[in-house]
Amino acid sequence: MNEAALGVHASNSEPAADRPDPPELIDDDSGGSLDAVSLTALLEVARLTPPQAAQLVSDLAGQLELAGGAGGCRTAPLDDTVMVSDGGRLTIDRVGIDSSCAEINDTITVLLRRIATNCRGPEFGNLVIESVPDATDLEDLVRRVGLVIAPELDPAEEPRRRSQIGELVRAAMDRPIPDGRAMEDRTNVPAGSLTPSTGWYPPVRSAWHTRRRRPSWRQGTLTVLTLVVVVGAVVSGPRVWTELNKGWNTVVNPVDFSEENTLRPVSPPPVVPPDPSISATNTDGVEPAPVQTGAPASAGQITGVTASFADGSCSAGQPCAIRVDVRLDPAATTDTVAWKLNVYDRCTGEVQAGGDITVRTEPGRDDVYGLSKTFLPPGYALAVAAVTSAPAVAASEPLYVPAEKVTC
Repeated sequence: MNEAALGVHASNSEPAADRPDPPELIDDDSGGSLDAVSLTALLEVARLTPPQAAQLVSDLAGQLELAGGAGGCRTAPLDDTVMVSDGGRLTIDRVGIDSSCAEINDTITVLLRRIATNCRGPEFGNLVIESVPDATDLEDLVRRVGLVIAPELDPAEEPRRRSQIGELVRAAMDRPIPDGRAMEDRTNVPAGSLTPSTGWYPPVRSAWHTRRRRPSWRQGTLTVLTLVVVVGAVVSGPRVWTELNKGWNTVVNPVDFSEENTLRPVSPPPVVPPDPSISATNTDGVEPAPVQTGAPASAGQITGVTASFADGSCSAGQPCAIRVDVRLDPAATTDTVAWKLNVYDRCTGEVQAGGDITVRTEPGRDDVYGLSKTFLPPGYALAVAAVTSAPAVAASEPLYVPAEKVTC
């Protein structure tokens, strides 16, 4: 067994005189037809499992023992002399070149690196590659590599390993390798298998490449954000340009805007002429009668009552808002003040009394005011007066609607 050959170099402290003779050449008894391909050709078309790679490394170490390379450093094997048979066994032909021990070490190191690089398991291949640079000579190199491959060499599985290697060899013999493309396409071959045996075909992309080519959600989000920015720039671009242009003109070409900021005087609204129909019908009318409120201007705690239009004026036939101010005697105590609005028709003498409005007073206050609303009936000459009922009866001066002189 080739594993026994590795044991020869298990200890580099054994004297050379006590070392056993190199093992005899073991013929390939796996039942194959002794057809073989070079190790380089096999590695170009096949990916090896760690046990398969370990088996080839073990065979290589055994053949180095048989060739005497470890002991005498006589010849270095060439690439086309390292063969793998269809029985799954690696052999080295007795053809080589006279080389120094350093050159032989370099040649063996290259072969080991090829096998390790081709291995399917990256951990096992890395271990083999890492053990190569630390070797001091060929004997130490074989010993270090033997320690690495030992866990993968199960003696019970050796027939199975050689059978698998033989199948790879037979498949490689039936498959032509196009020059210049073998190393490029080897990485595209699935692990532990070969490409079709008839001719060369382009490599088949795996699903991993397909998944990478699918657009991700990040790309979609970036596309949406880009569209939003572009649309926003198109929409707001003219307005921003206008603002920038205005600011530039303000700085570079200042204009005197004093005239535009000056408020021009506004003339009062024109006087509305009286209704011609009313004037025509009342040409021969009589003067309206004076207003009799029936209450004094002041009484008791009330020193005076004033009524005024809250909106400036009122018109007949419309609601009218009146502000009422009641002046009180500060020396007297008053809790509440009540008043009402009376509407007087100066032409007919009819009086329309409003509802009472009550306002609480604060201690020490000398006046009370409030807003009251009443409806003015249609008429030619009306008057409105505020008449208090508490704490005493008093009346304000009447407000005339309309204010100008009219006739009934």
